[in-house]
Amino acid sequence: MLGFTPSFTALVAAAACVQYAQGAKGQTTDYLIVGGGTAGLVLANRLTENPAVSVLVLEAGGDGLGNVNISDYTRVGAAWGTDIDWQFPTQPLYYANNRTLAPAPRGKVLGGSSAINGDVFDRGDAREYNEWQALGNTGWNFSTIFPAEKQSEKFYPPAASDNIDYVLDNHGTSGKVASAFSIAAPPIHDDIVASVVNAGGVETADLEGGNVTGIAHVTNAKLPTNETRSTSATAYYFPYSYRPNFKVILHATATRIVWRSTEQGNAVASGIEYVDQNGATRSVSAKTVVLSAGSWGSPPILERSGIGNATYLRSLGIKSVVDLPGVGENLSEQTLVPVQWQLNTSLPIPRSPFLLNMESIQKTFGPDNLTTIESLLNAPPTSLSNALHEAHKRLYDAEAPWIEQFIRVSTPASGPSVLSMYAVNLHPLSRGYVHIVSSNGTQYPKIQYNWFQNPFDLYLVAAACQRIQKIANTPPLSEWLTTSIAPAPGVTDIAGLEEHIKNTAIQTNHIMGSAVMAPREDGGVVDPDLKVYGTRNVYVVDASVIPIQPSAHLQGTVYAFAERAAEVFKQHW
Repeated sequence: MLGFTPSFTALVAAAACVQYAQGAKGQTTDYLIVGGGTAGLVLANRLTENPAVSVLVLEAGGDGLGNVNISDYTRVGAAWGTDIDWQFPTQPLYYANNRTLAPAPRGKVLGGSSAINGDVFDRGDAREYNEWQALGNTGWNFSTIFPAEKQSEKFYPPAASDNIDYVLDNHGTSGKVASAFSIAAPPIHDDIVASVVNAGGVETADLEGGNVTGIAHVTNAKLPTNETRSTSATAYYFPYSYRPNFKVILHATATRIVWRSTEQGNAVASGIEYVDQNGATRSVSAKTVVLSAGSWGSPPILERSGIGNATYLRSLGIKSVVDLPGVGENLSEQTLVPVQWQLNTSLPIPRSPFLLNMESIQKTFGPDNLTTIESLLNAPPTSLSNALHEAHKRLYDAEAPWIEQFIRVSTPASGPSVLSMYAVNLHPLSRGYVHIVSSNGTQYPKIQYNWFQNPFDLYLVAAACQRIQKIANTPPLSEWLTTSIAPAPGVTDIAGLEEHIKNTAIQTNHIMGSAVMAPREDGGVVDPDLKVYGTRNVYVVDASVIPIQPSAHLQGTVYAFAERAAEVFKQHW
């Protein structure tokens, strides 16, 4: 891992944890970060660059060292359902035939979900990041996020023989997260790209420069010199665990904030209560508390601490500290719907590098077929704030990317290869929630995606599936295909595709927005400094704060968000 042998890294990490545990009694750390995940370790690393600043990270999981399901980036899904996965259960999908999905994977280990996710490392569009600021979040826009994205990345260019285009200026070359393309592109990729272009699409060399339009390959978070996954732990913690001011306590599940004062509108935290691996309740003191427990972890901690909808919290016997109804609301998750064919040959590859084709609604529907989708977009939403609704309408007017075709070719142990072109709604209007069900700090919260609550989302994805079918039936790609696997052969109309979607849509695991950064009157939970409204020293730094989904897989944006958050914190020193 980045030049460290596993045994040495394990020794250093263990020594850091033990050092804190032995020396922490009676001490108050400057920053207490709850969650050693994608964002938390970035923030901790950047703050401890100043040796006068002390940081303690509470991580509910272990260090993950020696776990091949983490280090081998090709084993996507192998860690799901194991002890390094939170395995959050979710509620039946009321608007999708009441289906109950498998528990959603969230990393419970140093590195968080960067250790167990799909490992795609890409980023969003400038138009989306600029909407963050348009929503009232001064200082959060493409001109601040893009440099932070490059700051986090150490890009390893592909070999010329790999047949993969890229634009070096779009990538960082001296950051901490290693990124590279997975393997050389197979010949069928040229035909996929050609069919996209022949069907009216656009080929682009690289999607990472702020204009996420067209079809191109995307990188993985991996170190190509030894083909291992790059996580926030390998990038931001293990090589820096020698810092005496950078401490981690493992197997520590945070339950609630401990308050020094709960003066109305001016609450002051004194630390965090947590449960250790033996089930004992402990607490640690801090001058500043930062929640980086993720979109499903941070809101429940706030609620158990008395921050949330006061009426709901009182029904659970929890005293209200800050009445903040936005906590746990506005949960957004992109959906993934399979459109698959069997090929007429078996390609000699177990899997191919990922291709993404990113299109606006206007491109997907065509200029003569926009009446219905525009009507659905303009209809008053059920669970989306007016401010966010207006932001999405501005994205539509700007012809921002809205539909992703996530494309890969796989070859099973026997039989022909399979082409999968997944339809992804990048900007769903439906919003779900995550809320505690009791004051018990170790009980799972109630999570509802509310997929397709807004009919705009269902209709959009059905049209996206039709667009994929059109591309696949366009030469030269059409010459590779035989049988339609999903949906069933002959299902091409909107009604049939909508039923296919309700029966097959799954998570992308790009969960965000449940403690959104926005003005308080618009349902916001944190201000542009990431401080929780009504408090003096409680902050949230994770994906729950992000107000607009990026047209990308989420981790690249979270790394950049945390890099930018560290700059914001330092500005107030």
